[in-house]
Amino acid sequence: MKLEHGALLVVILFGATVVGMGYMVTRTHDRRTTAAERLAHQGESRKLEPLWAAPDFDLPDQRGGRVSKASLQGRPWVVNFIFTTCKSVCPLLTAKMVQLQRRLTEANVHFVSVSVDPAHDDVMTLGAYAQKWAPAEKRWSLLATRPDSLAAVLEGFKVTAEAADSGVDPIVHSSIFVLVDAAGVVRGVYDSEHREEFLALARDAALLAKAGAPPAPPRARTGEELWAQLSCAPCHDSPSLAPPLGGLFGKKVELDNGLVVEADEGYLLESILVPDAKRVRGYPLRMPTYDGVIESADLVTLLAYVKGLKETGPRVAPQTAVDPVCGMEVMIDPQALSAEADGGSSGSSRVFFCSESCRDQYLGHR
Repeated sequence: MKLEHGALLVVILFGATVVGMGYMVTRTHDRRTTAAERLAHQGESRKLEPLWAAPDFDLPDQRGGRVSKASLQGRPWVVNFIFTTCKSVCPLLTAKMVQLQRRLTEANVHFVSVSVDPAHDDVMTLGAYAQKWAPAEKRWSLLATRPDSLAAVLEGFKVTAEAADSGVDPIVHSSIFVLVDAAGVVRGVYDSEHREEFLALARDAALLAKAGAPPAPPRARTGEELWAQLSCAPCHDSPSLAPPLGGLFGKKVELDNGLVVEADEGYLLESILVPDAKRVRGYPLRMPTYDGVIESADLVTLLAYVKGLKETGPRVAPQTAVDPVCGMEVMIDPQALSAEADGGSSGSSRVFFCSESCRDQYLGHR
């Protein structure tokens, strides 16, 4: 199928808009809905009225310094919650955070990502994560926590982070973005995956910074520049997170519903605009939609770049297994949790798990 500046693009853009209208706050698993999330659902955070005071905190950042509520006073800031080993929602949230930074290049706004994994995310780990996603962004602070300081921050922002009973990741947490004004008062709560809310967040942050309407992101001239500007590499260069795109064009792709499709121009374009429409088997990560983020002409440029990416090694289909406890499909990679199926006797096979909880349950009942 050959892409033209016409019917195919219009149909897919329309489909992306319809799908986008149905988005709600992304969560990795079912858990209790928090006060902040209810605000995002109800749209009450769009009025920019004071909601509540942001909590006090004083946490180390990825540069070896410390960031506190007091140090952030004098300019608005946006905060979200992530952890660096997350394979589901956090890369999506970080991609949106980087998109927001690029929309607000000229605004005096600070960006804060709080780690919800005190056991793993120290300042060096967070520094490496920031270097991978946005190495030149000086306004972004990634904050390490301890169990006690994390609990206080979560309570103060009215969000949650909990150990997962099952699922792709060991932690489930709120995925909203919170906008705080220069005086330290929460003024908005946003579901950044919804295009209109993401744009509202950019607009409101610029308004609080007295920067006027946020300018459009710097215009990329080449596909390579678009690839970098949209932060495609951190996920697609990591086979455990997202399908490698080098040499993909024209190949067959197996979807999570068992269907096999060809990665033609229509498939690639739809994957950029409506990424949930055809999900590749074995990849739990949700990709953000770029509908409304880049212009039609840039889509064509990016598409041509992706089509021309060279394969860097043998294309290996992701290997998956079914968790024997919860039945979830799990990708088999070097980091996958596993155990000997029969206690380690000769000729035994391994079983794989979505979480420590499922593995412990399996080992405890053998």
